[in-house]
Amino acid sequence: MAVHLIMIGDCTLATSYLPPRLKNEQVLATLLRQRYPQDECVVTNEGLDGETVAQFLKRYERTFRRNAAPDYVFVRYGVNDRKAHGVDGFRTYLNQLCHQLRTDFPNVRLLLETGMYVDYPAHYEFDRNPVLQPIYEVIRELGQRDGYPVVDVYERMRQETAQGNWDLRVRGYGVVDEEIPVLGAGQDHLHAGDVRWWTNIHPNPLGIAVIADEEARVLQQHWPDTLRL
Repeated sequence: MAVHLIMIGDCTLATSYLPPRLKNEQVLATLLRQRYPQDECVVTNEGLDGETVAQFLKRYERTFRRNAAPDYVFVRYGVNDRKAHGVDGFRTYLNQLCHQLRTDFPNVRLLLETGMYVDYPAHYEFDRNPVLQPIYEVIRELGQRDGYPVVDVYERMRQETAQGNWDLRVRGYGVVDEEIPVLGAGQDHLHAGDVRWWTNIHPNPLGIAVIADEEARVLQQHWPDTLRL
C-alpha cells in the first residue's frame, strides 16, 4: 500500500501562486522517490491561504473525510495565528489539533514545522523574525515535549541565507500577484535600493526546494530505511 503524507498549513504551504509542478507536495514527492525508492509515497497538500489552526479545526472533519487515512501529517501554521490569537492562543489550538490527530489516527506520525525566515535588513523592510520567533518556540517545545519531529524551516532558511543562498522568497511589496507572480530575480534591477520589493513572506521555487529538502532530511533522520508503518 502507498504511504500517505498529508500537509496542512497556511499560505506558505498552499502557495496558490505556483504552478503544480513547483509546489511543495510535488517537490517533496520527487525527493521521496529518490530517497525511498522501495516506497510508494502519495503527498497531499491541504494548505489554505490565510489560515490559522483554529480555522483548520473547523474544516478538519471534511478535510480528512475526502482523503485516505494519513500515515504522516506535516503541520505548518503560525504566521496568521500570531495575529489572530497570540502566542498562548496558538499554543492552545496547536495542542488541540495534535491531540485530535493522535486520537483519530493512533498510528499517525506527526511532524511539526516552523515557518519562514526573512533576510533583514538586506531583503526585508522590517525585522519580522523576533515577532515570529515566540511562535516557532511553541512549535519546538511541543515537538520536544511530545516527541514529534520538528522540521525547522526557519533555521534551515537562516543557515541557507548565511551561506549566501538568500533568494528564497517571491517579490512584490508584501503581496503576491496571483496572475503574474514574480518568483525570482528577473525584475530586481528595476527595484534596486527599494527593500520593500523583497518584503514578502511567501516562498519562491528556490525556497520550496529548500523546505522540501529539509522535510526529506528530517524524515530520513527519523525513519532512514522506509516510511512504511
